[in-house]
Formats: sequence, structure tokens, C-alpha cells
Amino acid sequence: MSSTEVFAVVTGGGTSGHVVPAIAILELLQDAGHAPQSLRYVGSRRGIEKTLMKVLIFDCEYLPISGLQRSASLKSVLRNALLPQAIVRSYVQAYRLIRRWKPAVVVSVGGYASSPMAFAARLSGVALVCVSYDRTPGLATRRQAKHATSVAAAFDGSPLPGAVVTGAPVRREIRELDVATRRVTSRLALGVPQDRIMFTVIGGSLGSAVLNDNIERILEALGEQQADSTALYHVCGQRHINQLAPQPPSGVWYSRVAYETRMTDLLAATDVMICRAGASTIAEIAAVGVATILVPWKNAAEDHQQLNAGWLREHGAALVVNESDLATGALTEAIFSLLKNPLERQNLAIAARNCGELHRGTTLRDVIEDASRR
Repeated sequence: MSSTEVFAVVTGGGTSGHVVPAIAILELLQDAGHAPQSLRYVGSRRGIEKTLMKVLIFDCEYLPISGLQRSASLKSVLRNALLPQAIVRSYVQAYRLIRRWKPAVVVSVGGYASSPMAFAARLSGVALVCVSYDRTPGLATRRQAKHATSVAAAFDGSPLPGAVVTGAPVRREIRELDVATRRVTSRLALGVPQDRIMFTVIGGSLGSAVLNDNIERILEALGEQQADSTALYHVCGQRHINQLAPQPPSGVWYSRVAYETRMTDLLAATDVMICRAGASTIAEIAAVGVATILVPWKNAAEDHQQLNAGWLREHGAALVVNESDLATGALTEAIFSLLKNPLERQNLAIAARNCGELHRGTTLRDVIEDASRR
């Protein structure tokens, strides 16, 4: 355990893609023997972190900083007008938190919410560790890495200076998940029949309109092949739940939910995952070992989802379908392939788990602890 009152401050947020890795790092440090009261989290008041962090035992602070609103609505225009003031207040608050806590290290997971604490750490001479889990680092991470004590990267070949390959931060419950022992109870928890081949469609915390628009085609594909032996579990996203639900073909088991908090159950129960290629998603698939069809978001910054997906594809650990190919039936072809070939499903899952060995390890923890001693 650290001898300082506050050992580490983990910062970043705004979206679940930043908050989930932050939680994973806090858990990793706790597992290493650092008391929960010696760990802190700092995020944004306007992000999803308040929801995700409220059930955890770590002390949290939320800064008024927010991201630039790209909508032309009056509410967005007003928020953008107030943004400079919120940024200044956030940097001042971050500096005061550093002075009060005197942490041994600040760990940044990127995103706009990480910038004030990262800058305050640099200003105060506190060790800074930048954690990059996309194959293409985000803007905030690239800027911070230039002045960081240490840089941790999930993938080989990172463009960040002095990056150490550590794997991506993954939640404890997923790092320790044993699919073989959890499959039956997970299916009971989700209400999915035990004897069905289960496909899961999930589009992240907000849902994906593109994936949702293809649900009817997926159901038809399942109905045309092995209707009585298939199941589709659809996580559509809270913003889409009020849309008219599709009617499944006769024999196909189908369930639709807005959001799923039981990710360990979902991963353990699923035979084939159909999803986007965000960094946290890729890391969780690899850590557990799940056969997956990835549909990278075409508008992702610097095409980072395509690069993330390519990492699994290069290792024979996932099938990848581009958005531009959805209209041609490429997704249903991939589904047919995995539906008919249990050996292919098994090989994808095994290859994915092999890729996840580094994610399940403690190299990232070692980098953070080493930086705190410099």
C-alpha cells in the first residue's frame, strides 16, 4: 500500500469509453493493495461518469468542463458560449485538488475531462501517466504524452513517445470471468434459453442506429436458417427504446432492452457478439474470448474504430463488416457463416482470448507504480 494519503488520481471521462477504463484502473490499483480511500477519480459533471461511478467506493470529483457541442440548437449554442468560463473554472479547481490531495501520481485515460488534472499535475511536479487504449491515440492523450512521466499503450506500434505496451485496462469482473462456469447462470439471469445459439447486438452505451436498422435483416437471416435453435439479444440504447420493436420470425427467440449493466452475464452467455469497435469493447472481447462480428463506426475520429477492429482481424480473432457493405448483405453473410460453422465460432473465441492475455495482466499497474516513485 502507498504511504501517501492519496496514491493516485485517475482522470478522464465524458463517455463510457473513457469512464470504464478509468474504473478498471482504480480496481487494478485496489487489487494491488492500495486502499480505496487512497484512490480518487476526477471527471466531468456533464458526462456519464456520475451514473457509472455512483455504485463504486472511490471518492470522486466532477469538474464543470464539457465537450464542444456540435448541434445548432439553442441549448447547444448557449452551452458553447459558457464553455470558456467552465474550462477556466475546471483548471483552477483541478489545481486546488492537486494541492489538497498531493497524490503520488495522476493517471489520465484521455478525453476532454482529463485535461485540467493532467495540466495541474504537470504544473505541480506530480508524476503523470497517460493511458492510450485506441490504436490511434486521441488528441488529449497525444498532447499530454509529450510531458508525461510514463505512457502506457494497449497495442504495439504506438506513435506516442516512449510508450510501454501494457494492454488495455479492463474491469475486474471481466478480467476474472470464466465463461465455462458462468454460462448457465448467465443465461438464466438474462432469460435466454440454454439450448439456443445466442447472437447479441450491442451498440455501446448510447446504442447504434446503424446496427438497430439491421435488426430485421438479422432476424430474417436467423429465421431462414435455424430458427428454432437461435436467439437474438438486442441492446438498442436508451435513446432508441421507444422505437417500434421488430417482430421476430416464427421460432426465433428475441429480446430487446435499452441498456445492459450485466456485461459479465452478457459476455458469458453470448455465442456471437455483433458490435462496434470501440477500444473498451475490443479489450473486453479479447479478455474474455468471444466470437465477434465487428462493424466499425465509419465516423470515428481518425478512423480509430477501423484500426481497433483490424487488430483482432489480423489475429484471426474477429470478422469485420464495414458500414458501407451492410446494404449488400455482408452482415447476414457473416452471420450465416458463424451460424453454420461451430468450429469457426470456437476458433474466433480462442484467438480472441489469446489476444487478451496482456489485458488480463498487471503490466499497466507496474507502469503506474513505477512512475509514482520517480
